[in-house]
Amino acid sequence: MSQKWNLQDIRPAQPKRRRASENVSTVSVSNKVVDREEADDVNIRIVDGNKKKRRTYLYAFIIFFVIVGGSLLISYLISGAEVTVYPRNREPNVNATVVAYKTPQAGELSYEIMSLEATGERQVSATGEEQVVEQATGVILVYNKHSTEPIRLITNTRFETNDGKIYRLKDSIVVPGYTKSSEGVIAPGVISADVFADQPGDEYNIGPSKFTIPGFAGSAEFDNVYGESIESMRGGFNGARFIIDEAELQTAKQALQLELRNSLLERIDAEKPAGMELFTGSITFTFETLPAVEYGPNLATIKEKATLRIPLFKKSDFASYVAKATIPGYEDVPVRIEDINTLTFSYTSATTSSTNIAAVDSIEFTLIGRPLIVWEYDDDKLKSDLVGKNRTALPSVLGGYPAIEKSEAITRPFWNLSFPDQPDDIKITEIIANKSE
Repeated sequence: MSQKWNLQDIRPAQPKRRRASENVSTVSVSNKVVDREEADDVNIRIVDGNKKKRRTYLYAFIIFFVIVGGSLLISYLISGAEVTVYPRNREPNVNATVVAYKTPQAGELSYEIMSLEATGERQVSATGEEQVVEQATGVILVYNKHSTEPIRLITNTRFETNDGKIYRLKDSIVVPGYTKSSEGVIAPGVISADVFADQPGDEYNIGPSKFTIPGFAGSAEFDNVYGESIESMRGGFNGARFIIDEAELQTAKQALQLELRNSLLERIDAEKPAGMELFTGSITFTFETLPAVEYGPNLATIKEKATLRIPLFKKSDFASYVAKATIPGYEDVPVRIEDINTLTFSYTSATTSSTNIAAVDSIEFTLIGRPLIVWEYDDDKLKSDLVGKNRTALPSVLGGYPAIEKSEAITRPFWNLSFPDQPDDIKITEIIANKSE
């Protein structure tokens, strides 16, 4: 009889269990032991704990190196020092009449003349010609290095150039005697004088020259009493000159002079010597009409020569002069005027602005304003004196700089308490705290 089977008696085949002795790889996952094959089945990531720790240490070391190295690099790049100084200054009220001299004595203000010239021309109608005979004229400076006593020169005294041209004094003059300083330096006496050429003709229209006095030939005065011109002689002519309608001539001359005036004003800044001060109110102009030349039928070319003259003052000397005159207790130390335009300059004589100021020995003018006068110091020397010193030494170093009232210092990096070893690494910043008189 055959055996009958129930469905529940049929069980699926169980996988064959591995013996404990078989080689089974396991991994620890969340405190559970899992067969490696099971780990592969469920896509479990296997982590090496020691390797992870080593990588963390490496990253920390790199970050530390970057931070420390970067800090040292930045410190090197920004290392240095900045010193802020507050120099002494005053702002006095100035309202004074001043006399300046070409050859000053002790305590007097000196100046020199800057001259600029330009020429231009215009065409005008001419109605004919006329014969003209004129002698050149000009101004010379006569010097006396011969004696401390004045020397008188009479009218028509002759002055001779190196090439034999003779000019004569228009009026008699008295040349002052020379002076001698405590060091034995001789300052010759000097006076300006008008002269005219001995003969007519344009060949006497010479430029600045030196002159001897033939009447002193063979005496000690010959080498020590002499003349010198700083401007050209003008006006010499001998020949035909065009006849031009006066109204047309004046209109053309005025237009030409205005053009020349403006062109000279534009040249001042570019041609002013370094270290010199000037005032726009001190500018003077003179104009000279040169001989006209033929341009065409019934036409002539007129020519004008314009000369701009302006007194120049040495910046340091001018500032010291103003300080001495306006600031009580000022000692003769270097100062500067921060902005010269805070002073208004005007000649005491209204006609001076249209005269040849090169022909005089002194000029008189008024100054009005409130200039800011600042005491000067040598910033390069200050840097050298600070090199390598501790920051706390700043007050003692500045004890040798009376021009500086107070100061502040910053050294970089912040933990560095000493000034750099190179002057170029020290920056001086100046701050002016305005003070009234």
